[in-house]
Amino acid sequence: MSKQFDLAILGSGFAGSLLALLLERQGFSVVLIEKGRHPRFVIGESSTPLANLYLERIARTFEVPELLPFSKYGSWKAHYPELPVGKKRGFTFFWHQAEQGWKPTLHGQRAYLLVAASPHDAIADTHWFRPDFDKHLVDLACRAGVVYLENTMPLHATETACGMKLNVKGPEGLETLEARFVVDATGAHAWLARQMGFRPEPHPYLPERVAIFSHFRQVARADAWLASSQEAWPYMPDDAAVHHLLEEGWAWVLHFDNGITSLGFTLRTDRLPDQDPEACWRQLLTRYPSLQALLAHAQPLYPLRMLPERPECFRQLIGRHWALLPSSVGILDPLLSTGIPLTLLGVWRLATLLCQYNGAPPTEALEQYQTITLHEFDHTARLIGGLWRVLNQPEAFAGLSKLYFAAASFRETRLRLEKETGIPGFLLSDHQEFVQQQEALLAEIEQGCTPTPETLNATLAPFDLAGLTEDRHGFYPAQAEDVLAACHKIPATREEVWAALQRSGFIVPETTV
Repeated sequence: MSKQFDLAILGSGFAGSLLALLLERQGFSVVLIEKGRHPRFVIGESSTPLANLYLERIARTFEVPELLPFSKYGSWKAHYPELPVGKKRGFTFFWHQAEQGWKPTLHGQRAYLLVAASPHDAIADTHWFRPDFDKHLVDLACRAGVVYLENTMPLHATETACGMKLNVKGPEGLETLEARFVVDATGAHAWLARQMGFRPEPHPYLPERVAIFSHFRQVARADAWLASSQEAWPYMPDDAAVHHLLEEGWAWVLHFDNGITSLGFTLRTDRLPDQDPEACWRQLLTRYPSLQALLAHAQPLYPLRMLPERPECFRQLIGRHWALLPSSVGILDPLLSTGIPLTLLGVWRLATLLCQYNGAPPTEALEQYQTITLHEFDHTARLIGGLWRVLNQPEAFAGLSKLYFAAASFRETRLRLEKETGIPGFLLSDHQEFVQQQEALLAEIEQGCTPTPETLNATLAPFDLAGLTEDRHGFYPAQAEDVLAACHKIPATREEVWAALQRSGFIVPETTV
């Protein structure tokens, strides 16, 4: 085996293996270094419309057509039936009161919110069953020619005049590898940043949290909770990223088609019932009887895992010959499923830079990558932090969450209409007017005030393509008529919008305006 490479990538999760695949296809020699082996249990599973659009653009830009079916639930099921996946039609939120079963109202406020991301199953988003999906990407990378070293632990990294030297220990013993550029895709470990002498810095946006989670079989669905409103459902409530909002934090439920469910709690450290994950889990289920009923027959596939989620991030993401992917910058709470799209943006940007500069991006280009990545992290973390501040206030949370839904749908629509070029900023983080208005709203919340519905709607209105400023009684479907009615905001003609809706599969081509 050659020990000199154009690129070395640390970590073979979906981001590292995807980046390795893209760069190998573009003619680089790539080594992918993994301390463990696949398949393995990992979370970070829920995609979004923007994530799938990014994946589609990446596949086309770097000529990897095998990735295209993964951008929609229907095409995934048709082309890769052997790879488990979950159907994600939108975001579902249920608010709970401790010691009581779930009820449709809480303190006089509606205790549910369903926001659709797609109008039908064929173009739905997906939950990635990471044990199999990550392994599949590694296999694709290996078939493309990537050198894959599993069970290989990086020990030391040093910069040289023309690249990086990596000392690793694998099944064959100690080895020294050289690469012109190294990418850290190790996630929260951020091994390379620490190795280069950097440490994460605290940020003020989110509370200190702990995640407790596993995969389960025989988790019941909560659809029946909303049976009396079934005619208004934009989708089956559990065909989504399901959020159960609690006094201590919140719980996620993601159903896969293979009968497995990803389920976990994200809890404030200062509200943690117990330091032992099993005891903490039992106490939470006792406090929330409706959740306990959903898990009455659940069987865990793995022992419960308990991981800290500290409000901190790295501020130095680059060196002369190295860079971190966004997944290694810091842990963002998964409340809005922002992890996958942010990471895909990082893969897209770094792959573009490395190809543009033949594996040796200049300092100016890397500094721009760092600036954009940190700005998007802060922009997203501050919004999620605002939502945490009103987690137990259904009306305030629902109103504030619409900033996310408006920004995501506005950006997605403009991209599909080809109204923007290049790699976009996440959640309109590059749109000055939107950023200013969002920051003003979040500053109010951080000072203990709650923006009025009128103030929120005034902020949303210029970007609302989904009827979010209307009161739809907690149910927001994905409808062509909403986009058509708002076409002047994009701006685009009705004919342009209609053609884009047809191209995307949103509507069937036979329908007419």
